[in-house]
Amino acid sequence: MKKNLLIILVLFGFVSCDNKLEINAPYREIPVIYGFININDTVQYLRIQKVFQNSIEVKANEASKISDSLELKNIKVQLIVVRAFTKDTINCYRTNEISKEAGFFANDKNFIYKSDAYNLKQYPDIQSVNLSVIDTLTGNKYTAMCNLIGDQTIESRNITISEDISKKFSFVFYGNRSAYIIDAAVRLSYNEASLNNPTVFERKYYDYYILSSENVENLTNLSTKVTQTISAKTILEDWRRYFASQSTNVIRQYVGIEYVTWGAGAELQDIQEVSKPNISFVQKRTDYSNIKGGALGLFAARTINIQTAINVDNGGIALIKALPKFEQ
Repeated sequence: MKKNLLIILVLFGFVSCDNKLEINAPYREIPVIYGFININDTVQYLRIQKVFQNSIEVKANEASKISDSLELKNIKVQLIVVRAFTKDTINCYRTNEISKEAGFFANDKNFIYKSDAYNLKQYPDIQSVNLSVIDTLTGNKYTAMCNLIGDQTIESRNITISEDISKKFSFVFYGNRSAYIIDAAVRLSYNEASLNNPTVFERKYYDYYILSSENVENLTNLSTKVTQTISAKTILEDWRRYFASQSTNVIRQYVGIEYVTWGAGAELQDIQEVSKPNISFVQKRTDYSNIKGGALGLFAARTINIQTAINVDNGGIALIKALPKFEQ
């Protein structure tokens, strides 16, 4: 019995001599790329960073504040516009011209990639826009492709905002068949200033969504015209709830009502589909990427269209100006 106990103690000593658990996998630099190409913009912006991995001695929230943990320094970025009989190359350059708000990740720098100016609308023969990212040190190449999305034309409108539950107004737009999903919102635009500095106003807006990532085929059937009816009382109550939850140490000025649509391509529809909840305990897709070469992220096309010719009746404007902290 003593002999058996001695063997057990010796084995236990071998097993327990090193209780250090290595939770980190070997370091591997993985690019993360997000870019949305808009046919209405002459300059495109891409975010290209990398997955960061902290050591066991450094907490994740500490490592995330180090800019070098996020940035890729030696890459060549280009957009390739594929047309019917030729290809145009657009160079993209790293810039720090757009500041980043404070948050979990470092904000002392906000490096993004900005393209040279190029008017996509001037060439109706464009077939696709391709992305090329090359690591100039390792030679690794990351690529993606997307098809452009056409505009959604939005009708101008005269609308009524009212306490009368029976009053309604319409949001009418014409879907473009190149879009796979469309969002649409009624946008309330306003200026806002702090009471501590009441002469400096900032333009802000609040979007009341009437469509959110809807499949175009479900909306349009055989027609491209889409009409959504909105209750004047319902949207007014929504504005009241929203502004009641916002800061009271401000003053607001009504600017106007706009209709806004966002069109998106197949890639954004794909990520919406794979992100849907399911009843399985096992997630179907732990990550999604349409970037080839081992990078993570999304390269897709979208459009943003705004109709400013929305006229509100005088009674409606008075109700809007009666919202919390709005000037009369």
